[in-house]
Amino acid sequence: MGRPVLTTTQVLTATSELERCLAAAKAAGCPREQAARFIAAGYVSQPAQWAFHAAARAADAPGAPNHIALGGDRAGAKSHCIFAQVLLDDCQRFPGLDVLYLRKVGKAARKALQQLRSKVLAYTPHDYSSHLGLITFPNQSTVVIGHYRNDADIENYQGLEYDAIIIEEATQLKQETKDMLLGSLRSSKPGWRVRLYEAANPGGIGHASFKNKYIIPWRKQQETETHFIPMTWRDNRFVQPEYVAYLNSLKGVLRRMWREGDWDVGVGQFFTNWNHDLHVIRPFDIPSHWKVWAALDYGYSHPTAVGWFAKDGDGKVYQVGEYGASRRLVPSHAENIHKFTVEYTGRPVSQLTKFVAGHDCFANRGDERGKTIAQQYQAQGIKLTKANINRTTGAAEMLDRLGSEEDKQPASWAIFDTCTETIETLPRMMQDPKRPEDVLKVDANPAGEEGDDFYDMPRYGLMAEPMVRKRPFPRTRGTRPRPRGGSVRPSF
Repeated sequence: MGRPVLTTTQVLTATSELERCLAAAKAAGCPREQAARFIAAGYVSQPAQWAFHAAARAADAPGAPNHIALGGDRAGAKSHCIFAQVLLDDCQRFPGLDVLYLRKVGKAARKALQQLRSKVLAYTPHDYSSHLGLITFPNQSTVVIGHYRNDADIENYQGLEYDAIIIEEATQLKQETKDMLLGSLRSSKPGWRVRLYEAANPGGIGHASFKNKYIIPWRKQQETETHFIPMTWRDNRFVQPEYVAYLNSLKGVLRRMWREGDWDVGVGQFFTNWNHDLHVIRPFDIPSHWKVWAALDYGYSHPTAVGWFAKDGDGKVYQVGEYGASRRLVPSHAENIHKFTVEYTGRPVSQLTKFVAGHDCFANRGDERGKTIAQQYQAQGIKLTKANINRTTGAAEMLDRLGSEEDKQPASWAIFDTCTETIETLPRMMQDPKRPEDVLKVDANPAGEEGDDFYDMPRYGLMAEPMVRKRPFPRTRGTRPRPRGGSVRPSF
């Protein structure tokens, strides 16, 4: 398909845009042929992005910073910028480059990658294998699209040789993991200097190390091996108004991180004992004698999240299934709940030991007849009972059930790998700086994504069958509990 024929007005507009683009590239220090390559490929960079492209070219010089990072608030077009640099410039001017491009795994990431590829490579010849995750150019430069859930997945990419490595959402990885990965960053290509490109938002398990590596030297104007380029949604003229409204609606620490790009926030990952390799397992058939129940977190504009749980004879809980959808009414949800209950547990809803839900289901939100959400589900054959919604107790229950390798406390909670939303949500839950024992409340974005619905749902589910805990001061033979409040009773 050829390029569209432009009208005279469109040609004038395009010419003016081209002139502004070339002027911005020159001001940033980009070589003219780099800018020409981008324009020929149909990619028109924005002023803030030209600074990154210039830094990428500057890395060719011996001694120049070759660890380059983009960071700040959300919607700054960081991914688009890095993707264009790697595919349209680096791989085109150096034949035979081997590049590793790492992205956080998930449905949103896969969809975003497809959109990026279709936009950035629209006019650039290439082959793409979705099965192998490999982009190949006619000059034999290749880009491996790698994915990771957690630090352990990075081991899959160690031991090979890459001329360049790109890490998206870099604060989601520990610095030690990235350091091991950098052992694979080496090259024998004449004239090419290896380089690391990173993109990140504040927050996450690697927040502190990213800040120490990039932000502090940048602030002090003492960058030697690293170069940091701040990017903000304010510089991205293509950001959707709805997303800007979402960013403007954020409050507290989340606003500072995602809207303001503030690297000085003192919040970290809540579930530091989360281990994907330990807590995520393959599904298996649930024995008929196990206790099985379900939990529901109600939503309309944000998802209604439902989970199914089972407990074995040793007290270990398994999340065996999940369901989520937004902007649907109770009958639609109920139909799916009935279907998935049989599919996940091998029994109908009526045989579940309980079906707990948040207390908002029992408030008089009502339909046209004044029925509460719980009453509407009751009419569909699903009886809901009130969940224990205490946030701090629920968070503590989840932490305890995840166990602790350091304290040799075994995990008593596992999640089937089909529960992708729960698996993606738990690691990104952050500590509330005002209440360190609680998880920071996160509302879904305008698309109904990235909220804490699939955190609240398993919290309700686990609190429906809490762990049996030992007394802090257990009795021993020959001792009696001290009287408390005029009575003799054990001290709990």
